[in-house]
Amino acid sequence: GVLGSVAVLLNNILGPGIANFSGVYQESGWLPPTLTVLLCVASSVASGDMLLAVMRAYPGNNSFMLRVEYGTLCRQYFGPRVAIFCQGLFQLAMLCANISNIIQTAQVLDYFVASLNHEKSCALMFYPHFEGFCHRSSTDVTPFGTGKIVLSIGMGIVALLSIPLGYWNLDDNIIVQNVALMVIILSIIAWLGIFGVLGLEGERVPAIGSSLHNMGGTILFNFMFISTIPSWICEKKPTVRPLVVIIFTLALAIAGYVSVGILGGMAFEPYFSSDNTLLSELNHITAQDASRSVRMTAVVSVQAYAISANLASIPIFSILMRYNLIDSGVMGPKAAGAVSVLVPFGVSVILYTGQGFKDIVDFSGTFTSAFVNLMVPSLLFLAALREKEKRASEPLEPEDVRNALQVRRMWSASGSLATSSAGPQRLWRCIAWVNLLLMLLLTTVSIVDQYSS
Repeated sequence: GVLGSVAVLLNNILGPGIANFSGVYQESGWLPPTLTVLLCVASSVASGDMLLAVMRAYPGNNSFMLRVEYGTLCRQYFGPRVAIFCQGLFQLAMLCANISNIIQTAQVLDYFVASLNHEKSCALMFYPHFEGFCHRSSTDVTPFGTGKIVLSIGMGIVALLSIPLGYWNLDDNIIVQNVALMVIILSIIAWLGIFGVLGLEGERVPAIGSSLHNMGGTILFNFMFISTIPSWICEKKPTVRPLVVIIFTLALAIAGYVSVGILGGMAFEPYFSSDNTLLSELNHITAQDASRSVRMTAVVSVQAYAISANLASIPIFSILMRYNLIDSGVMGPKAAGAVSVLVPFGVSVILYTGQGFKDIVDFSGTFTSAFVNLMVPSLLFLAALREKEKRASEPLEPEDVRNALQVRRMWSASGSLATSSAGPQRLWRCIAWVNLLLMLLLTTVSIVDQYSS
């Protein structure tokens, strides 16, 4: 239903990347990140509508009755080599997103374990040497410090809770998604209250900050949900209106990003040059900063958010990877399930300490998320429009007539592909090119910024 659809998309958007927003607002100021968020939201609406239109234009799928995955569209509208590249990048995007969820959830859970065990959490260390140990660090992003490869208690808990869900189907996870959505909203509300108690200092978040470093990659990373639309469409109820759900979800995301970014940045001393995130800052609130009840609220809300937002998203990314691996014919169900569920955990162990989380967010945002979510839909739409123009002189098939009759909004992306009217086609061709060029520019700037420092 509508609630389940909003939960699947919003849990994806408000996943691990939001933990970096306060630091981004401290470093870049409130104006550049907010404008970038609004640009990405506009691009997401356009990309979502174009992706829905391309799905409708797929032969026999004008009412979303067929199983059409992201990879299905790549193979339908692109050449063989481009389709393979597109599908490979989709898998990489899902893998990076899943790794970031796993890392952040395990980090939060390890600090929770430490709070119950004299501020120490325990792990099995593989590098720089092999041993089991317990460690305490109140300033790093994990209790184990940096420069190590460890399999921690927190990572083990994440694996036990999320791996079984990764073998379920998308619609089987709806109850988990609905509960997670409620917890996420309550956690963010609690954070806003904590920010107010800590005190808001405006100079910590100026209009224009000292640097725009990594701003683009961090923000782009949070718009991963467009690529989940095909799988969601295949399993949603027929009464759910996809574009309405997408717009409503993005409106909630804007409120969450901007409020957490600005108020969270004002509440803490600037920490953007460290490897900490907002969640670790909330965990590090001291007795001098706030009362015991505020500190307990911070710890509980961080735990609740990490478990709800991230554990709800981890199986979803695994499911999307599995669906598309099976759909492409590369693997059977068993092999696809093993790869999509187990590989992300193996990589997460390697990247767990130090800058691993931020590095994967930056890499995913700049190299995969923008292309897969905000550029490929435009390319698919332009390819579908070109295919329609090639068939313009041919008599309309009965299916094309039914498709045109079912599309009520002739000036929508679906309308432009369903009718022969030149006006909507010119408009959406222009929108597709503008969206493609803007996202290409933003991604290029983000890549140059990330690797020039």
